[in-house]
Amino acid sequence: MKQSAFILLVEDNENFRLILQEALESAGFHVTGAANVTRAREAMTLGKFDLSILDVRLPDGNGIELMREFRQSDPDMGIIIMTGYAEVDTAIDAVRLGANDFLKKPFDIDEMLVRIGELMKTRQLKKDNISLREQVRGQDVVGLIGHCDGIRKLQETIKLLANSDSTVLISGESGSGKEVLAKALHKSGSRSGKPMVSINCGAIPEELLESELFGHVKGAFTGAIRARPGRFEIANGGTIFLDEIGDMSPKLQVKLLRVLQERCFEPVGSQQSIQVDVRVIAATHRNLEAEIEAGRFREDLYYRLNVIPLQLPPLRERGDDIFLIADHFLNRFNSEKSSDITGVSDDVKRAMLAYHWPGNVRELQNLIERVTTLKRQGVMELEDLPSRMLSERDRVLKSFQMDVQSASNIDLKATVDEFESHLILSALQRFDWNKNRAANFLAMNRTTLVEKIKKKGLQPAGS
Repeated sequence: MKQSAFILLVEDNENFRLILQEALESAGFHVTGAANVTRAREAMTLGKFDLSILDVRLPDGNGIELMREFRQSDPDMGIIIMTGYAEVDTAIDAVRLGANDFLKKPFDIDEMLVRIGELMKTRQLKKDNISLREQVRGQDVVGLIGHCDGIRKLQETIKLLANSDSTVLISGESGSGKEVLAKALHKSGSRSGKPMVSINCGAIPEELLESELFGHVKGAFTGAIRARPGRFEIANGGTIFLDEIGDMSPKLQVKLLRVLQERCFEPVGSQQSIQVDVRVIAATHRNLEAEIEAGRFREDLYYRLNVIPLQLPPLRERGDDIFLIADHFLNRFNSEKSSDITGVSDDVKRAMLAYHWPGNVRELQNLIERVTTLKRQGVMELEDLPSRMLSERDRVLKSFQMDVQSASNIDLKATVDEFESHLILSALQRFDWNKNRAANFLAMNRTTLVEKIKKKGLQPAGS
């Protein structure tokens, strides 16, 4: 049975790696080989993998540590560990730490293929169950969470485009969820049963990007020991998502324009054209019209891409959607990390609405993951937020927050008095004991401030 999964194979023994790679590719998998940790990390920046097969001992690191990194960046990726050292203990540790399976060297390649097939079936069942639950919850547009006007318009547009193959150009700030929108378009359309292949055009050097997009033939360049299909060929019948299209070099822009016009291309080193039936969704955080004016982006390519323009609003403009998205990530990370963060306090909600979110949804996701990892249980409070998210008032409140749960008792009057004294003294020190300026800063009458200074016995340092 032919496969369509992407596999990252990390093995430092070149001969063994090539044998495994040939067997996997013969079974229909798309395989990227890496000889060490550094190359494996680079490969992870090129796109997503369904499965990684990792050797434990590598020249520049450890496969178990690499597995931890992969689990952090992509919790859904399947992982198989290969070990020929301390077999039983290492294998048990690997599974305990998150590996799906292990192979003890030497192993039979046919057995490896069977184990991989079983793992991929299990992953597909899990995906199907998740999809079913989403349908039961009535999510008409999968993954696009929110009720603000901008998101509602996008949800309606996605429904209108359900049976369309028109090219779509998504604009939006970095981290705002452009890939989520692209996946929603794909899953809601007539090509949902076919592959969606993603590639970040800004993360790959030009000399590698051409091969990644269009493939290459054997001997096309140094290291091309066998022919490899490109992302366009792999996506045939489905969708290709070209992220950060505004970062593509002028040379590749010409080649991409031809693909959009004629739906054909030549792999690197080949003169044989390949026809493809692919829907193209592109995305950028750049202003492409400004890039055209600056001579960095082709105007004819822009008009080919901009058939259906979609604008994704930044998180700071989405109002209460912030809380829906935060709740989504809380549910996800509570489950993944066995945590029990039950919600966010009113102070945190106010801080979230006031914050400008330069990292958009990705920044919110990272915040929720950090809180569920470190706090583990309870409600998110101001003390759990980074200082950059806090207003001056919130920073003051955070500095005075007390652990009521662990305190034996609290003298409310004395605590409030101490808080007030600290605020007044801090304001006076800030303005070099200029009482008029300090009173304005504290929004109080100067006479009242003078009376409180006398009553509390406050004095400049060194008096």
